[in-house]
Amino acid sequence: MISREASKDPARPLLAASLLWSWLLWSGLFWPGPAGAQQSVENADDRSGEYPPVYRVEVIVFRHADGRSDRRRATAPADFTDRLDPLLVAAANAAARRQLASMAQFLPIAELPGALDEATPFLESEEETLRPIPPAYSALGDLSAPLRRAMSRLIDAPDYDPVTTRAWIQRAQRRQAAGAVRVHDRTVVEALEPAANTRPMPLAGQGLALNPMVETMVETTPPQSIYRLDGSVRLRQRQFLHLDLDLVWQTRARAPAESAADQISDQASEQNPDRNPDPDLDPGRDTADAAGALDASPAGERENGEWTVHRLQQSRVVRPGRLEYFDSSLFGVLVRIERFEQVFPEVEQEVEDNAPDAEAELPATGRPVTEGGG
Repeated sequence: MISREASKDPARPLLAASLLWSWLLWSGLFWPGPAGAQQSVENADDRSGEYPPVYRVEVIVFRHADGRSDRRRATAPADFTDRLDPLLVAAANAAARRQLASMAQFLPIAELPGALDEATPFLESEEETLRPIPPAYSALGDLSAPLRRAMSRLIDAPDYDPVTTRAWIQRAQRRQAAGAVRVHDRTVVEALEPAANTRPMPLAGQGLALNPMVETMVETTPPQSIYRLDGSVRLRQRQFLHLDLDLVWQTRARAPAESAADQISDQASEQNPDRNPDPDLDPGRDTADAAGALDASPAGERENGEWTVHRLQQSRVVRPGRLEYFDSSLFGVLVRIERFEQVFPEVEQEVEDNAPDAEAELPATGRPVTEGGG
């Protein structure tokens, strides 16, 4: 079982602090003054054309109704707990926003993240506009129209059984390492107890909703559950756009070794009813046989039992706007990549006719203007 304190509490204050810092910078609270804030806005406008494209990655995993698995036996399940999980990112972002909302009453001069106005940046493709920009690597609630149609056909077809869907946005740039994103279902097959020295680990997240496409460091605790369908998807940019897929379907084939002695004792009793099934009354041979069987088992099998793992590993060039299909004998995967451009609206500042000239000299008897009416 996962310790709730270890997997939940440490992440929230750290993530909230990271998001709060990005929010304060974006809202202008920590700029040196109006001149510095104006200069920062002008620099952002100048750099708007330099931002790389953003990609939305959408995944549907489904099983073949009559599929046959070419599964392999393993002493432990495949572990993808070090991958970035969009579901955890979304949960952490939601928790941070709730904390920021509760703090808004103490910071009345700043707007909360997510407030829309005419200057709010957005993402734009040939078919869709996303405004505001969603947080990177955070699970999106809705699929695009093409994926919704594909999902509807899978649900209606008797030959397929949809397992899970996932969608997120990210960047993919040449000469920059791309992280693998975790994709899994909701069926937990193994719960890992976190190590005693487990600490929140830094992940290269991006606080897009707070400061669009400006990278921040998000600290969180890695997920500790192993799922029946588990794996990762990596989108990377070389000369062409590549997608690396690594998914497994894994189930426990045999119980852990704690019950192996009981299993051997039961088998011996069935073969020879005259033998005493209670090792406490006749501890000699049955216990020795069980101990010998455990010693002969591999170390991993003694700890985890035995697993069957069906794996799908493929890598190929993908094209934005096209539905990609990855197939195996047990399950299939539909992937769609959509390219978005970042748009920073140009807002003209209105100047009032009766506004005082900032460069005009004050009379010698005038009092300096201070904030707060002082």
